[in-house]
Amino acid sequence: MNGKRNVVFFLFLMAAALIATACSTRTQELLAEDYMKMGNEDLLRYFYRLDDEIQRQEMPQGPEVGFGIGTFGHHSGIGLGIGTGSLGYTADELRKRRIDVRLELKKRGLNP
Repeated sequence: MNGKRNVVFFLFLMAAALIATACSTRTQELLAEDYMKMGNEDLLRYFYRLDDEIQRQEMPQGPEVGFGIGTFGHHSGIGLGIGTGSLGYTADELRKRRIDVRLELKKRGLNP
């Protein structure tokens, strides 16, 4: 029985790691783009992609359900928790980039 619990716990950890990696990857891809070399239309599109990603990352999430398995000595236990959801996290790097892009848009005479 402990073997099944360990497998379920491992799968849960892997899923959480994949979700965290996906968010980080999308942010890194956006930050890796060189906005100074973009044309006006591409720069406007980039500005709105930044804005959308910031909103997606910082919007409150729906209800969360947590499941845990643990052992301590000869004892083991299972836990289940339900919460109201996290508030997301602050996308500071994306916000800084959006400010830089907005300034570049203003230099070019464009208003998002």
